[in-house]
Amino acid sequence: MVIGTALGWSNAGTIALAVFLAFVFGYSLTMVPLLKAGMAVAVALPLAFASDSFSIAVMELVDNGVMLAVPGAMDAPLTNPLFWGALAFALAVAYVFAFPVNRYLIARGQGHAVVHQSHGHHEAESVDAAAPMHGHDHEDHADAGSGGGLGSPRRLIAIGLAAMAATIGIATAGAMFVESRHDNEEMVMEDHGTSGGHGSAAAELSGLAVAGDGYRLAVTDTTLSAGEATPFSFSVVDAEGPVRQFDEEGGVRMHLIVVRRDLTGYQHLHPTLEDDGRWQTELTLPDAGVYRAYADFERNGKKTVVASDLFVAGQFTPETLPAPASSVEIDGYRVELDGHAEAGVETMITYRVTRAGEPVDVEPYLGAAGHLVALREGDLAYLHVHPLAERLGEISFAATFPTAGQYRLFLQFKGAGRIQTAALTLNVGWAH
Repeated sequence: MVIGTALGWSNAGTIALAVFLAFVFGYSLTMVPLLKAGMAVAVALPLAFASDSFSIAVMELVDNGVMLAVPGAMDAPLTNPLFWGALAFALAVAYVFAFPVNRYLIARGQGHAVVHQSHGHHEAESVDAAAPMHGHDHEDHADAGSGGGLGSPRRLIAIGLAAMAATIGIATAGAMFVESRHDNEEMVMEDHGTSGGHGSAAAELSGLAVAGDGYRLAVTDTTLSAGEATPFSFSVVDAEGPVRQFDEEGGVRMHLIVVRRDLTGYQHLHPTLEDDGRWQTELTLPDAGVYRAYADFERNGKKTVVASDLFVAGQFTPETLPAPASSVEIDGYRVELDGHAEAGVETMITYRVTRAGEPVDVEPYLGAAGHLVALREGDLAYLHVHPLAERLGEISFAATFPTAGQYRLFLQFKGAGRIQTAALTLNVGWAH
């Protein structure tokens, strides 16, 4: 399980490897004392197959079934405590099932009782070799090699291999079924997040609701005063209450994105998590209006964005969205956007950053060369983008825009120790 997870294998491949190695090590551990006692491999191997096949099968079907049943366990990386906790729990549950199975087999003279019987036969044979006048019938040895009368060595080996193959097949089929259902659910969720018609496609859109993926955003106070630095707090809540464990992404565990609904006043903050599960920061909203606050976080390797509106009373005049442009000047930097986007097609968005005509070697920011947030005009849907490998003076991202229309792109990068924010409007055309 650890090997498959570390190598990034699919659930089916990981479980197939886990079951195979369980049989290999299970049989090997049973054979070790027999071989040390001088028993031949051809005799010890059928004994191992006779004693262990059923109990290993039960153990593997139960513990892999539990791993598949624990939400997010199979998708969690090795650095996530969920993986190790689920693995320990799965083994404990499997032990509860396997123990009575072994007790039952031993009571009926099967399972590991066969191995114990073989020890007696082998010792008797050693005594007879030293004192042949006892007339010991060496058919006993043949009986030990056949698993205490359970069948021929070839038959026992065939049974063991069949048990291994069947267990791998059942466990792998279960993993593929769970994986298929998970993929179908994601496709349905993505389809629900896109509009039908020409050019629509599944994409990672979020931030349209206050709840999603089993979480809800609970904001302490959604009404703030204009121009005042105000303590702002919120919690991410699941069925058990405020969530306290989050994955670290780019050195932080929570991104708080705040923007007014006319796509002005963009802010990107990293609040602090308190012991009670509340995230806290100081927030200043300079002007009146309705703002959208996005909580962008990752748990168990899955990205989630939930959002809520914030209200600032006062005179409010919405600003018109700037027309699409290919470049913007900020604080002495020139940022050029290179990217033709069509709905439903993965697009590479490349920014070129220069200063005084020379490419800028940007400093790492949040574990990458830059951070990009794309918001759709109208409903402010939050689009996930993925950073790609950068070159000197270039920052690239991959994104799939689900619909045609205009999107406001907020690029943040670090230069000379300061965070810069470049906002540009991108027009996404219909797919051809």
